[in-house]
Amino acid sequence: MTNDSSSLPPGFTDELSQLIASIESLRTTLTTEETLTTEQQVTARRRLFLMLHPLKTIRWQLAGSESPTSQSDREVTWNGYEEAFSHIEQRLERLLREFSLEQVDASSEEYKIEQTLGAVQEHLVILRDALLEMSTESATLPEQLPSRQSLYAGVAGRKVGDGRWLEYQLHRALRRWGYQAATRQTLFNLEVDVVATRKTKQHKPSDWIVAQCKDWTSDTITPAKIFRLCTIAFACRAMPVLCHTTELTPRAEKLARHFEVRVLDLRDLERGALPAPQVYSLSAELNEWPPEYGVREDRGSLPLMFYREPGKRFSYVPGFTPMGMDYDYEPIDTDRDDDTHPAAGH
Repeated sequence: MTNDSSSLPPGFTDELSQLIASIESLRTTLTTEETLTTEQQVTARRRLFLMLHPLKTIRWQLAGSESPTSQSDREVTWNGYEEAFSHIEQRLERLLREFSLEQVDASSEEYKIEQTLGAVQEHLVILRDALLEMSTESATLPEQLPSRQSLYAGVAGRKVGDGRWLEYQLHRALRRWGYQAATRQTLFNLEVDVVATRKTKQHKPSDWIVAQCKDWTSDTITPAKIFRLCTIAFACRAMPVLCHTTELTPRAEKLARHFEVRVLDLRDLERGALPAPQVYSLSAELNEWPPEYGVREDRGSLPLMFYREPGKRFSYVPGFTPMGMDYDYEPIDTDRDDDTHPAAGH
């Protein structure tokens, strides 16, 4: 899309900014709403992200760069969900009506924008129906069950920019899982939230761990955060762990799978052992049994120039090589004695 917006309906850019501001305000309202169940929170975060991301992309493409908050981006307040949904729906319908009057060509960028607005409208309807339906069901219950987020909302170490509580929870979990852990460590002037080493080595790459914690309520985790964590893991010769309370963008989630990052949420910290990385995806089919491909098949390989070079393999911890299509590794040196760790000497 070019920066020339002359073919768009008059006032489109300003209307788009006001629509984004309205959805952002709804997201803020839902984020601070303590009566929502865990299912409601997950539904709201996911649908609002799927609404905001394409709209902000359109605004960025039209402006050529991320535009600052304008007069029209001021926060809007609502008297309940219905008013917010009605206001946003009216803005969407007005924009879609203007496009229908323009009669845009199916091969044009304007048509793609119109399709995006239609998809956003569908996400809005799904979100509204889900929240109102679950609210009606929960109203018949004698007491609203608290979600994990609201249950721990008022504890120390959870203010904006303060991730100590989540770091502490991961620290405690790692100790239960047999690790010696420390928080707020430094790698070459880069802060690492949690580092851990297994007290009794199991001769696996997961004997060493570096972790980043993101105790966020509204922002999403982007690919840049995954790249930073993986870079630290390669430098420390340790397996990467991401512990979070928010959502990952689709690209960040894919990168986390491809780079075998263990992605943990609050429920995972209650488990009896360190969870394995997610290496497969759910299927959209039913009873069709298509072939399954793990991340090691999907992510590709090293550059051809390096592929057959000795020692060139995907491994955070030296002395190991990937085994199979899941997440297992095997030692490179098979003639070592049982007391020598496979990483020794590499």
